Amino acid sequence: MESKLTFKQSKSGKDIVDTYNFNVEVFAESKDFGWSLEEIKKEIKKGWKLYSANYDGHVIAAIYLRIQDGVLYTKNTPIRIDYQGKGFSHQIKDYVEDFAKKNKLKKIINFCPIDSFRLISLNERHGYKKTGNKIGDNKFLEEWEKKIS
Repeated sequence: MESKLTFKQSKSGKDIVDTYNFNVEVFAESKDFGWSLEEIKKEIKKGWKLYSANYDGHVIAAIYLRIQDGVLYTKNTPIRIDYQGKGFSHQIKDYVEDFAKKNKLKKIINFCPIDSFRLISLNERHGYKKTGNKIGDNKFLEEWEKKIS
């Protein structure tokens, strides 16, 4: 039987702290995410909505989603190491694509670290294409696009 993730928007202060705490040690020094409560709050102020991906009562990844001009923008942390290899990254991609379809959006833009072979390969397997655009202070996140039909 396939292990299924559940997704929850972090709306309250407690939800945000719970999502933040899921793997704080790993992401504290991350180049692609400012993984501190202050940075998360900045992202939320910019219009990003924070979601947790949950399995068996544990937050195993964090996802940011933002709708702007009919496009769904996404970025997410890697899966907690002790939960990798179970197909959860694919479930996150499926959730994002279903979210876009439910909101009648025609395009998804995903921001992926330029050095994450695992996430790059995942984008390619799900039909995303590089746009050539890079963002962030150090241009560490690369933009990937998928048109939704």
